[in-house]
Amino acid sequence: MKEKPVDLKVGVKPVFVQLVHSGPYEGPCRVGRREDLEPEAERARGEEEFRRFGEELRENLSPEARLLEPVKIEWRDDWVVPEEEFGKLEADLEDVDLFVISGGLSQYPAVAVAHRYKKPVAMVGAVVNMDVAACLRARGLEGYAPLDLQELNQLISLLRVRKAVSRTKVLFATEGDVVPVGVVSTIWDFEDLRVRFGVEHISVPVRTLLGRMDRLSQDEEREAQELTDELIKNADQVHMAREELLRSVRFYVAVKRAMEELECNAFVIPCFEVCASRLAEERRVTFCLAHSLLKDEGYPSACEGDMNVLMAMALLMYISKKSAYMGNSYIVDRKENILGVNHDVPGLRMKGLGGPALPYEIRNFTFGGWGATIRYDFSKDVGEPVTLARFNPTATRLLVARGEICGGVGFDRIGCSLGVQVKVGDVAELLHREADFGHHLAVVYGDYTRELKEVGKVMKFDVEEV
Repeated sequence: MKEKPVDLKVGVKPVFVQLVHSGPYEGPCRVGRREDLEPEAERARGEEEFRRFGEELRENLSPEARLLEPVKIEWRDDWVVPEEEFGKLEADLEDVDLFVISGGLSQYPAVAVAHRYKKPVAMVGAVVNMDVAACLRARGLEGYAPLDLQELNQLISLLRVRKAVSRTKVLFATEGDVVPVGVVSTIWDFEDLRVRFGVEHISVPVRTLLGRMDRLSQDEEREAQELTDELIKNADQVHMAREELLRSVRFYVAVKRAMEELECNAFVIPCFEVCASRLAEERRVTFCLAHSLLKDEGYPSACEGDMNVLMAMALLMYISKKSAYMGNSYIVDRKENILGVNHDVPGLRMKGLGGPALPYEIRNFTFGGWGATIRYDFSKDVGEPVTLARFNPTATRLLVARGEICGGVGFDRIGCSLGVQVKVGDVAELLHREADFGHHLAVVYGDYTRELKEVGKVMKFDVEEV
């Protein structure tokens, strides 16, 4: 399978720039004892500063960064950076996501690096870094001026999310038009998604995925059987027959294999079209369980062919490193500002992809006893903060709201009935704003509104908080 975006790191290339003067002279920008101004004395001091620069980054850089080999380059007081000095940067250039540049009077070389390689440049501190950032931004290049290492690490986190989005490839299951009948507000311009964000997709007919269930290898069938038994063993209660649960697990295994074969790491599938075709009933399968299991592994997965909520879900998962929930939004209590979000796709890792599984039950989706769903009781989490988000149909604006869980519904009912109730700032205003965005919301535990706003600046989309 294509790399898991949530696990990606940012390749950070430290570059120490040293200006080596042609001789020991003083002037309006340079003073000192003669012996200290000799080129070799400058180089000796530069080596020590370079060593400290690399050591400081090794000790303080975020684990979300992959620290590449630090490089020291020289330039002269004729204001020329020799070509061979640029060559030092190119051994691992493909792995570089961010140049972190330091050194005295390093503005010109920093700008030259940005122009030449078209990669982000950051300088920590004040004065020089502000100069460089302003120069680059005015020319359409990426320049960042973190005030300290903490802000540098925050920048790395934002660039990691952008990188993760750019490495996302969606397995887009189709049954008819790419615009699903249940979500006509979906993002339809996939080429624009690719150009602006790097998101790719590959379309596969739903019938092909369902047919893949018939062609599971012995190892794949064993995996499905073992996972079914594991889900039953770990559930607080199971309200359906093992054989019916197994059908939904087989669909998950089939989708997972298709994602591996096609190098995808996200999934979306329509519901209404498949329902009307009778394909789901013939197979006695719904897609809810597959969505829950994929998200728990770190792969965004959305219902009803909804690319807007998939993109918002991807952002929330990549930022929080938690499994996301999604669903239809509606007003529960206008006076108390309580919002309901309903769909049968909770995750077991909604409090952390690396954490323990949440308690759950397994229940059939249909009165016919088939279609496995995970059931989580959101009322256990009253008081927990959550973030809700959705992109608009052109993926140029992100609707964001923060809230607090105040209840759960549908835990012991069949059908698409499971839901979380969230107290928000202004529930009526939130739904009015949805008229520009559409009707599904992605939900993740925790307040990530600040991070979403900062990611929006880096990825160049507007964030609208309600």
